[in-house]
Amino acid sequence: MRRETFLEQQSFDEVLQVFLEENKTDDQMTEKQRSIMQAAVKLFASKGFHASSTAEIAKEAGVAEGTIFRHYKSKKDILIAVVAPIIIKFAKPYIFKDVYKIVGNGAEKPIAELLTELIKNRFELLEMNQKTFRILLQEAFFHEELREVLLQSIVRELKGFAKIAVEQRIATGELRDLPPEIVVRVLIASVASILLFKNTIDPEEYRLHSDEEHIRYTLDILLNGLLPR
Repeated sequence: MRRETFLEQQSFDEVLQVFLEENKTDDQMTEKQRSIMQAAVKLFASKGFHASSTAEIAKEAGVAEGTIFRHYKSKKDILIAVVAPIIIKFAKPYIFKDVYKIVGNGAEKPIAELLTELIKNRFELLEMNQKTFRILLQEAFFHEELREVLLQSIVRELKGFAKIAVEQRIATGELRDLPPEIVVRVLIASVASILLFKNTIDPEEYRLHSDEEHIRYTLDILLNGLLPR
């Protein structure tokens, strides 16, 4: 099966299993390492990186704790070994697949309609992959290496792609003639804030409003401002 077809049909957690399966022939990754990686993903997602001990990872993986330290110098090395290659090899095309499609098919749609569709799609993506993305959202704040992988492989491409789309909207007069890179930063920050508050920062307060209300009010503020008209 082509990777694009697989990505269109599977969750990222299932993509992780494919990553591990494909690396069965990798001489540098043993069966025990694969078990450690699977156990680490499960525990990091359910308990968080700092609350998960190497003893727990070893127990979940069915190996001795000393085995972990023969393969990885520290728990942080496990995090980077687990997440970074998966982001580079699978997560990037998985995350971008719908973005390119939605923006490409929405060239004639009003900006509010296009952004609504994009945000709803991001909600669906996170819903399918809560465990794995919780690791990314939480741990990227605290680990520079993980942030750099995200920055290099995802954020910079997203900014470049979004800048072209914004420049096109500015050229048609739909958006004000403002610096495209600043418009992109504000757009990305606005969408990211909804997702972060829903999944990490304050889920309880987030639930005071529906997803639809969060999207509608955020876009209203973003496109129309806070001052009364």
